[in-house]
Amino acid sequence: MKYISTTMATDWTEKEPWQVKTWRMILFFIPKANPGYDSKMHLVKKWLIEFTEEEGGLTPCREIALDTNGKVVFAGPDKTNYGFWLDTNMKYEDFEGGPIDKDEFERYWSLSGVKELQ
Repeated sequence: MKYISTTMATDWTEKEPWQVKTWRMILFFIPKANPGYDSKMHLVKKWLIEFTEEEGGLTPCREIALDTNGKVVFAGPDKTNYGFWLDTNMKYEDFEGGPIDKDEFERYWSLSGVKELQ
């Protein structure tokens, strides 16, 4: 397993553009992958991501979103959220960021309060 810290996908705005709201209304019947993330994405300033070996490559398996003060905003996957990075086809080599150690990731994971994976 490998672990990184990245600032990719941290430029979300607090207010959704009208186009996004319109699409959400049109597609209301399709289940959301991360219902607990949507209202908090604008708070994310850093991600901690754990990768695991899968099908010949390293893919995201757990993620932690941190705010500007380094506090946990959310983490996944959990019972209701699949995970932002887990819902992509990205591999380890597609990410920009620096390595972190397992202990740091696990410390933040325990702070997140996530007890059970999906």
